[in-house]
Amino acid sequence: MTLDNNSLVVVCGADDNYAIPLTVTLYSAVANLEKGCTLYLYIIDGGITEQSKKRIQRVLNVEHINLHLKWVSASSFTSLSHIKTPDWVSVATYLRLLIPDILPDHFDKAIYLDSDLLVKGNLKDLWNQEMGQHALLACSDLVIPYVSCNLGIMNYKELGLAPNAPYFNAGVLVMNLPRWREEQISQKIISYFSEYPEYVRMGDQEGLNAILANDWGKLNPKWNVIAHILSYDNWIDSPFKQEIRPIKDDLLHKPYIIHFAGGEKPWKIGCEHPAQLEWISYLKASRWFQPIESLVWFTKWYIRYTPWRLKVLIRTLIFNLGLGKFWESMRTYVHQS
Repeated sequence: MTLDNNSLVVVCGADDNYAIPLTVTLYSAVANLEKGCTLYLYIIDGGITEQSKKRIQRVLNVEHINLHLKWVSASSFTSLSHIKTPDWVSVATYLRLLIPDILPDHFDKAIYLDSDLLVKGNLKDLWNQEMGQHALLACSDLVIPYVSCNLGIMNYKELGLAPNAPYFNAGVLVMNLPRWREEQISQKIISYFSEYPEYVRMGDQEGLNAILANDWGKLNPKWNVIAHILSYDNWIDSPFKQEIRPIKDDLLHKPYIIHFAGGEKPWKIGCEHPAQLEWISYLKASRWFQPIESLVWFTKWYIRYTPWRLKVLIRTLIFNLGLGKFWESMRTYVHQS
C-alpha cells in the first residue's frame, strides 16, 4: 500500500505510568499537523488502563485531521519477556522493537516517538525526509555522540566498531520497515541483549546503536532536542560541546521536538527545563482532565510549583549578583598572577 501525500504512520508505546506524558506527546503532535492530514496512529499498550485509553481517545478527537487509531497489546509479543533490563529501565522502553511486526506489511515507513516529548514541528515534514537505503533516520545523541563515549557501547572494539562511529538517540526515529523485516533487525538486537547483558546500560537504544552502527541517516538535531543540552555551557567532558555551541540557541528556541530525557520531567516539581510551563499548557489544552478535575489538579500543581520556582529564582539572583561576580574576580586574579 502506497500512502498518499497527506498520510503518515506514527507509532508510540507506554505503560500506564506514562499515560499522561504520552497524551501530551500525541496531542502536541496532532495539534501541529496540517489540516486534512491522515494519521495512522499505532499505540503499543504496555499496560495502559481502559480509563486512560478513553481519555487518550477523547484527547485525539480533533477535527482538522483524519485519524486512524489502533491499540496493540504488547502482552501478545513474548520476544521481549526474557530481556534483562537495568533497574531504572522499564520493559516498556523496548516496545519500539516490535514495530516491524506490529504494522501491516504494506506500510514501508513509520515514525517512532518516545512518550516524553513535546512536538512543536509538523511531523509531516519529518515524514518527508529522504530515507535512502538507511535502516533508520535519527538525531545524533547530544550526550553520547560516539560509540566510544562513557555511556556509549562498552564493547565497541569487540564488535569491530571504530571509536568515532556516530551514536544516535532513539527517542525519535524514522524506520525503513522493509529493511527491518528482510534483515530481521529487531531479532538481531534482541539477540545482542542475550549475548552481552553485562554491557547494556542504555536499554534498547544501546542495542539499536550496536546493530545499526554506520547504517543510519542523520536528521536535523532540531527533531530531537534532549534536555541535556542545557548543560553544555559547563559540560567540560562533552566531546560534542564544540559542535553544539554554535547552534545551541537555535536548538533551544526553535526546536521541532523537545525531548525531556533523563531526570528533567516537566510534570515533576523540580524540573528546571525552560519548556516546563509550555508542556503544562499543552496538558491543560489537551482536555485529559474533566473540568472540575482539571481545576483541582492544576491548582495543586501550581501551589507546589510556585514556591519552588521562587526559590530557584532567588538562588539564581544571589549567584548572579554575589557569588558569580566573586567567582569571576577570583578567576581573573589567578589568571593575572
